[in-house]
Amino acid sequence: MNIHDEAVEQTLFEYNLSNEWRGSIKAELGSILISHDSNRSDLTSQPFITIDGSDARDFDDAVLCKKNNNQWVLEVAIADVASIVKLGSKIDDEARQRGTSIYFPAKVIPMLPEEISNNLCSLVPNEVRNVLICRIIFNNQGDIKSYNFFEALIKSQLRATYESVEKIISQKGLVSSKIQSSIDSLKKLTKILINKRSQRGALELDSSEPILSLNDLGEIKKIKNQKRLFSHLMIEESMLAANICAAKFMRKHYGYGVYRIHEEPEDIKIKSLKQFFLSKGFSSKSKDNSLTFINKCLNFSKNHDSKKSLQMLVLQSLQRAEYSTEDIGHFGLQLEQYSHFTSPIRRYPDLMVHRLIKAILNKKKVAPNKEEYEIDCHELSELERQAEKISRTVTQQLICHHLRKFIGDNFKAVISGVTEFGIFAEIDNFYISGLVHVSDLPGDRYIFDKISGILKGKRTGKTFRQGQNIIVKIDNVLPYERKINLIIANK
Repeated sequence: MNIHDEAVEQTLFEYNLSNEWRGSIKAELGSILISHDSNRSDLTSQPFITIDGSDARDFDDAVLCKKNNNQWVLEVAIADVASIVKLGSKIDDEARQRGTSIYFPAKVIPMLPEEISNNLCSLVPNEVRNVLICRIIFNNQGDIKSYNFFEALIKSQLRATYESVEKIISQKGLVSSKIQSSIDSLKKLTKILINKRSQRGALELDSSEPILSLNDLGEIKKIKNQKRLFSHLMIEESMLAANICAAKFMRKHYGYGVYRIHEEPEDIKIKSLKQFFLSKGFSSKSKDNSLTFINKCLNFSKNHDSKKSLQMLVLQSLQRAEYSTEDIGHFGLQLEQYSHFTSPIRRYPDLMVHRLIKAILNKKKVAPNKEEYEIDCHELSELERQAEKISRTVTQQLICHHLRKFIGDNFKAVISGVTEFGIFAEIDNFYISGLVHVSDLPGDRYIFDKISGILKGKRTGKTFRQGQNIIVKIDNVLPYERKINLIIANK
């Protein structure tokens, strides 16, 4: 077993999770029958394509875009998982318990069995698949004028990657004229939608996770940040639009639903953030609301020497997004209504949304219990947090293995946390924090000020605070405990 798989197994054991499918689920899987209902719209001749990362194995979504006179028509086709995974089935019960797929650098623990996630529901090229389509009509300014949901059949005509779409945009003749026209139209529409996003003040946070390139032993060869391409924005804006429509649809027909919400940051967090940014030479008007203030902070940090630490502080000041039956809006995206509709293969809340939409389309009399849905929303939010923590834990363990070769070396770092027992510092370009114990802080005895969140030297008055840039030396690394011991380096 290589160190990647070893890290995955250790972490799953610690969280008491299994990667195995029970025999009853395997038996149920074998009895699944795929039917392509005649009442579905047949769009198999239309130039739908999927656009995903090069390592993707499950394809939830396909897109098609056209310009008709003075309006744009965007069709977002999402895998109709609900047509295969029935409510109350053993597969569905297991998916609900898992809540979400968990992604690792070289492996995934799927929410649904691979036969469903990578085959039966996946929108692989040249295969007829059941989908739920959101057709959205935009005007030339990018406003949603109308939308509708319907069940359909499609056949993806191209499995594109973000990189290949960039080439298709810049080099004509690589794909059919129909696909080229759709991509070109989506490019133009995306530019309009990005402008609208900017106008409404949506936050632009650089919070990408590191991408680990591994060798056959599961060891890190390279750590890099994913480069954001325009093609990423094309899919991102398409999915945002479909999610907005799903939220509106549930509100219209039920009065509530499964929403993705993001509350405004707490006043105390904004106050603390303001104090730190003021110390860096930033100025803000007292009348600025939280959105204006945070956007000013992000703009200030863009060209600052401490960009990473400043953006990290902004991110930590925000609330977590979660699921709720109350459509209180999404602060980060600056949307009044928002949901998750576009990834039912890997997120259970999306599957719940699909079932609510399909019940209306098929004129089924359902009266979902709002209180039960709220309990589900809370539990699924917790499962999402757990999945993120599990994924991050494995990444940290691999990076710890990698850092053993750098024991004794100095690195730039930024303080990511301050406690009474020491400071946590994120090592530059390694996306992981180590601990400088308070007893190892040089030249003084340091006392923790809980109110201001700093460690302050009793004699010298020297302080250590979150977001501060320092130089550290890696003193020791314990990969299986995921611990890195640091000391302040002599300058």
